[in-house]
Amino acid sequence: MSFYLIPNMDKKNIFFLEAGINHFGKIKEANEYLNYFLNSKFNYLTFMLQTEKFYNKYKRKINFHLPSSFYEKAIKLCHKRNKKIGIAVCDLKTFKPLSNLNFDFYKLLGLSINNKELINELRKKKKRVFISLSKGSNQKIKKCLNYFNNRSKLNLIYTSMSYDPADLNLKRITDLKKRFKLPVGYGHHYNDSFPLFLSLFYKPSFCFVYIKSFSKLNRKYPDDDHAFLIKDLNKLYNDIQEAKLILNNKRINTKIKLAERIKF
Repeated sequence: MSFYLIPNMDKKNIFFLEAGINHFGKIKEANEYLNYFLNSKFNYLTFMLQTEKFYNKYKRKINFHLPSSFYEKAIKLCHKRNKKIGIAVCDLKTFKPLSNLNFDFYKLLGLSINNKELINELRKKKKRVFISLSKGSNQKIKKCLNYFNNRSKLNLIYTSMSYDPADLNLKRITDLKKRFKLPVGYGHHYNDSFPLFLSLFYKPSFCFVYIKSFSKLNRKYPDDDHAFLIKDLNKLYNDIQEAKLILNNKRINTKIKLAERIKF
């Protein structure tokens, strides 16, 4: 089984934390995610830019926009701690005002994998790009990849946008690696954590997981049922490391002295 790793990436910590728009456009809440990240064992964080149509739909109730000054500060703080911060994009108009900022990587959302104008803008950055596939067919993926002159910085994210287990096909991770010869990760978008653990069997090059605040437990978030509470992330990290150890363990003659471990 081929396993394409991302160059210079921490092979032990393959988590990308996604704050998305779970900040509701409030700097205080965005800072909560940022501050947790800066002081955590995780190394990769993303925020999300939605489409202009989305922002216009909700602007009377909620302004999901964060000012560029927040991102400027976040980038400086992350780089000071030797951590990476990226932005998820799907619309050139909403991305353009932030396009000059020094993000470490970009995530191209699934609904825009054939948005040539947006992809052309990402090409100019010469940064690593993670392409979320959602329900993207092989033809759409191939078309997207053809827009990029250099594939050395491209990565694919398998994501199922459904909570129905019949729609979840984790074997797609392996199939995508073989077909496109690129690093392929798993984007967790399910209302239970077990697919995240099952995905490890297919050796994803990385995992994207949405997060939500621990201070607003009764709130409904834009990315809610598939997001992990910040307070649960340390346990999730440790459980994933344990699962990876079990899956990759090659010992065959381990001796366990039960008498020393069982006390009556």
